[in-house]
Amino acid sequence: MCCDDINQENPSCTCMKDIPLRGLLHIIILSLIKDKTTHGGKIYQSLKEKFGLDAPRAVIYALLRKTEGDGLIVSNWDIKGSGPARRMYTITEDGIEYYQDALERLRGLMKIIKVLLEEKT
Repeated sequence: MCCDDINQENPSCTCMKDIPLRGLLHIIILSLIKDKTTHGGKIYQSLKEKFGLDAPRAVIYALLRKTEGDGLIVSNWDIKGSGPARRMYTITEDGIEYYQDALERLRGLMKIIKVLLEEKT
């Protein structure tokens, strides 16, 4: 039973709605910053607009910190202009290579996914 089905949170619960995001969200984030340096708020907004994902901001920022720790992105504070300072994220060469490898792995999985989706239940 899913934690949503019993209307309570259970940290050990794996809901079906979460499965597509597990292991993919950091790749999606890399896709959003591969062409343009951007800040976390814009990443959050783009996830919603482009992919229809409503990931919690805390999850996004945790993934950004982990991805930066892994050397796939770097961040710098932007203190120019009006408003608060923003941490701007840029993909590294290692990040580009990782992203391209991830896309190749995903292309390989497409055949498996297609077979699963075509199965009769």
